[in-house]
Amino acid sequence: MVIKLHAMGVTPASGLREQIRSIEEAGMDGVFVTDHLFVSHGKGRREAEGGGDPFVRLAMAGTLSERLMLGTSVVNIGLAHPALALRSFLELAALFGGGRVLAGIGAGWNREEFDALGMEFPPLAARMDRLEDAAKLARALFDEGFAELEGAQISARELTLGAAPSPAPRLLFGGGSDRLLEIAGRYADIVDLNGSSRRLKLGGAHPVLRDMMRRFTTTVSDLEDSVARVRGSAAESGRDGDQIEFSVLVNAIRFCSQSDVAAVESELCAEAGIERQSLADCPYVFVGPPERMREQLAERAERIALRHLIAAPAPSDVLARFRLDVLAGQ
Repeated sequence: MVIKLHAMGVTPASGLREQIRSIEEAGMDGVFVTDHLFVSHGKGRREAEGGGDPFVRLAMAGTLSERLMLGTSVVNIGLAHPALALRSFLELAALFGGGRVLAGIGAGWNREEFDALGMEFPPLAARMDRLEDAAKLARALFDEGFAELEGAQISARELTLGAAPSPAPRLLFGGGSDRLLEIAGRYADIVDLNGSSRRLKLGGAHPVLRDMMRRFTTTVSDLEDSVARVRGSAAESGRDGDQIEFSVLVNAIRFCSQSDVAAVESELCAEAGIERQSLADCPYVFVGPPERMREQLAERAERIALRHLIAAPAPSDVLARFRLDVLAGQ
C-alpha cells in the first residue's frame, strides 16, 4: 500500500519559494491549491480573503520543484466555459508532464462568488448537469485531444486544444453528494471524499461555515458508502471501479499522548462548532501518538481504498513527523 501525502495551499505573498522548499524537505509528494475569487467566512466582502489564481501558483510550484505533483481542489467550472480551465491543465502537463498534474474540477458552491460577478447561482441539479458536461469534455480532450459535445449546458464543436498528452492529467472530483459521486464513477481517476451529504447540507449564504461541521461529523462508514456509490456507478458505465483512487483532506494532525487525546478532540470540536464528541472515527482528523495514527490510517486505507492524503496547512515539522512516523510505518 502506497499513500501519497500532499500539502494544501501555497501563497506567493508569504514566500512561495520557501514554502516549496519546506514541502519538499518534509518529504511530501505534491501540492494542491484551491480556486476561489474570495472567501468571506461570514464577514463583509471587504474583509474577505482573496483566492488567487490556482494555475499561476501551480506553474510557479512546478518551476520550483522537479518532482512535486500539482493539483487543484478544485477549479470552479461554473464561472466560465470549462474548456478554459482544461486548457490550463493541459498547459501544465506540457510544461511539467501529465503524470504530475491532478486536474481537480468542481461545480462551484460559494454563492457569494457568483453574486459578486452578477451571475445567477444555479440550483444543485443544474450545477451537476454542467459538471457532467465538463467531465465528458475533459475526458475527450485529455484522452483524444479533440471534443465534439452538445451537452445539457456546454457545447464544444470540433474543439481541439492540441495533441492529447501522454500521460494525460488525472481527472479529480471532490464532494459528497450522491449525484457528484455517480458522475465521478463515470469519469474520474481520483475522488476526494469531502464529507457526507447525509450529515449536513452546505446550503445557505455562508456554506464555508458549515463545511467543518459536516466534515467532523462524517465517519469512515459514511465514506465507505460514498466509495461504494462511486464504484457502483463505474461498473454501470463499464469502467473498473477498482482503478479509481480516493483521497481525503486532513484538517487536523495533532501529536499528543494517549491521555491527552480527549482534551485535544474537545478543542477541535469547539473550533468546528459542534458538541464535544470522539473524533476517532472521523477520517479528516489524526490525534494522538504515532502508533494510534498508524492504526487509524491502516484501517481507513483498507475500508475506503485511501491512496492520497491532502494535509491542510500545518507546520512543516508536524508534516515531516507524520510522514516519517505514521506514513512510513504502512
